[in-house]
Amino acid sequence: MTDSRAGTRIDALLPAWRTGPGRRFYPPCGVRRPGSVLLLVLLSGLVVAWLGDRLAPLPTVAGAQAAGTPSWRMLAMFAGVLPVLSLHSRMAELEAVGTSRFHRGRALRLTTLWATSMALFLGVCAVSVEGRVLEVMAGALPAWTGLGLLSGRLLGWRQGWILPALVLLLVGYWGVQDGTGGYPWWDFTRSPVVEQPIGLGISLGLLAAGMLAYWMTPWRLRGLLRRS
Repeated sequence: MTDSRAGTRIDALLPAWRTGPGRRFYPPCGVRRPGSVLLLVLLSGLVVAWLGDRLAPLPTVAGAQAAGTPSWRMLAMFAGVLPVLSLHSRMAELEAVGTSRFHRGRALRLTTLWATSMALFLGVCAVSVEGRVLEVMAGALPAWTGLGLLSGRLLGWRQGWILPALVLLLVGYWGVQDGTGGYPWWDFTRSPVVEQPIGLGISLGLLAAGMLAYWMTPWRLRGLLRRS
């Protein structure tokens, strides 16, 4: 297969299923089962509203007396990564060399799915979650999505959850509350944006890194290497 400069049309290569006499149905442009993603995001928001601050047993550097992390912290990570998992496909190698039109369509669909998912998640959580926690989750969601994009590009879109889960474990282990009730400046998962704006900067920086990794398709990477 070749890239868009050779004129390959991925639209013509995708499998088609008949839905009626003379009709064909083509799968979404690189984004699979958006309805399932939205349903899982909705369920995640409902669980946050239900469990709230119930602690999940995760280890910390402070020992057993400070072990655990709020359930909303883990569920926010889950919600942020879910849209990325919709990129998984058994035809990933073929899609990677698709036309620029295909990649623009997939990026648009993914962006729309992500924005809808985040609005749905935060809207459901806002029913019973206090404003401070809602602010923290809203600030961390871009980072979880960015880490999911990085993980998906490096390990495959099905494994988009691995890097976010690893970061959550590391941040949860080292990001222990100090004597003043604050958290380390780099812990974007626990500090409200108003109190520690640098956390939002880290979150947006991770999102930007993930978007760059998503943009860096194999044929773009080969082109950059040839120029260098």
